[in-house]
Amino acid sequence: MGAMNGHLRTSGHVLLLCAAAAIGAGCSAGFSSSPAALPDARSAGVAAGPSWTSADAKGGSLLYVSDLGTNLVNVYTYPGGTLTGKLSGFGSVAGLCSDKAGDVFVVDEAGPVQMFAHGGTTPLRKLDTAGAPYGCAVDPVSGNLALTNLSSYSNGAINIYAKAKGKPKTYIDKSIDSTYFCGYDGSGNLYIDGWNRYGELVFIELPKRGGGFHVTKMQADANTPGGVQFDGKYVAVGVKGTGLVYGLNGPTGKVAQTITLKSGTDVQQFWIAGASLIGPNEENGGTVGYWHYPAGGSPSKTIGGLTYPFGATVSAAK
Repeated sequence: MGAMNGHLRTSGHVLLLCAAAAIGAGCSAGFSSSPAALPDARSAGVAAGPSWTSADAKGGSLLYVSDLGTNLVNVYTYPGGTLTGKLSGFGSVAGLCSDKAGDVFVVDEAGPVQMFAHGGTTPLRKLDTAGAPYGCAVDPVSGNLALTNLSSYSNGAINIYAKAKGKPKTYIDKSIDSTYFCGYDGSGNLYIDGWNRYGELVFIELPKRGGGFHVTKMQADANTPGGVQFDGKYVAVGVKGTGLVYGLNGPTGKVAQTITLKSGTDVQQFWIAGASLIGPNEENGGTVGYWHYPAGGSPSKTIGGLTYPFGATVSAAK
């Protein structure tokens, strides 16, 4: 596996090019901190701006997909897949996640994390970030928000916001060069994928009980880190460029199952919703595929019309 990881964004996005070498030079995107965090705006009556959602969008579950090519988050009915809204106002949109209340978090590499209510168009809250935030996850037990960082060597391997508010607690491990995606299990243990200082893909656990990171090399053929999500039994970890999703045993990181997403080579940050895996896919001009989970195989449904789809999350109706 090569030690070079390149990430190129066009149309106003940032070029991030990180080289992990044995001497461990590190890499940072060089972003400054975003403006001060805003208070919860759930009932503040702030103008929606160019963002929009259909009047009936809140009535059912919604699929959110970030599109790097347009710097928007598209909102679709779920599972139907009909476009029902778009969110704008981001500097460099990245990963997505949602909590059990249906609130959606949009990671922005160039600015704050923005929190939206289910079907909402105005951010309820904005949270300060530093470095190059990339992926997120919400602890179903505590409501804490975890945020990964591509420049984790200098800005923390993971940042956790208690109750998804205020300033984060930063967790540092000098063996970790960058973190990509993360996911909590049902007990509050956090799992992360990323690169170590030698350009090797690693699987990381931050146990709820404390004690610091447990870092192991991925026991699988791997290249670019992909999505991470607990499926109720295993920690599903994707590998961009392969169409593979590995089911890992959380405590050991060993592969328990391998899922092949046909026509899904370029899926990165997926979302598992019950028996479906929804994967934004750069192939074929930019699509979102629905795959049976954990069966994999060919997609059962495809949504088109995107430019550079990246992250996905499903927000359940309240």
